[in-house]
Amino acid sequence: MSAGRDGTPAGFVRVGVAPREAIVREREADDVRAILAAATTLHDWASRLSGVNRYTGRAPAYGVALPGSGTRVVVRHARHGGVLAPLTRDLFAGAGRAPHELATSARLAAARVPTPAFVGYAVYPAGFGLSRIDVLVEEVPGARDLANVVRDGGMTPPLIEATAQLLAALARAGARHEDLNLKNVLISRRAMPDGDAGEPAAYAIDVDRVTFGHPRVRTMEANVARLARSARKWRRGRGLPIGEEHLALLARRARELAA
Repeated sequence: MSAGRDGTPAGFVRVGVAPREAIVREREADDVRAILAAATTLHDWASRLSGVNRYTGRAPAYGVALPGSGTRVVVRHARHGGVLAPLTRDLFAGAGRAPHELATSARLAAARVPTPAFVGYAVYPAGFGLSRIDVLVEEVPGARDLANVVRDGGMTPPLIEATAQLLAALARAGARHEDLNLKNVLISRRAMPDGDAGEPAAYAIDVDRVTFGHPRVRTMEANVARLARSARKWRRGRGLPIGEEHLALLARRARELAA
């Protein structure tokens, strides 16, 4: 990804209302500038709107339409995970992992790995060199995370096929997702010409933990193992109807597609 003179990636601009600053796609720049002029943070603005789509994760994320461009985005407030999360919470050094997520999203898209398009991120100084960060990505229409889809309808053959296609695409790109779990795979149904819902499609999200340059086979096995570990955790803790036979079918089909 090429960059401008100030280091901003091509197609993105730097906007802000001091001391808050955002790196955002050009066509949504006016939206973000206006929101930051009227609200404390993008996430706070989105949380106060009526009729938003609410997504659950480490913290609520909100699916909204930006007021000028009309682009539908998911606004996520960045938080740490892991054992230190209660201590580090939502504080990051500088812009945290947001610049890496932007670059990773572009690289995944170039490699034909399905992932929501990156729209931008905003940085809010919190003192002592630390910041709080909001991230915006395009909203995938009608998408739900894999855990919720399996909970409601089981691990069906079309769902196995869609997830296997995503795993194969990640493997071909040499992209290892260090936080691949059932909540970080979105499932949406492709719209058919007649308006009916078609076969499901799977997307990788929260890609700030993706690394590149790994051999295809090792990438496949690492991603399969992480997703299976997450599925077993959901099965044990919440009775998710996903058995070892489903995981074996998924792994086998993903390997076939990546070969």
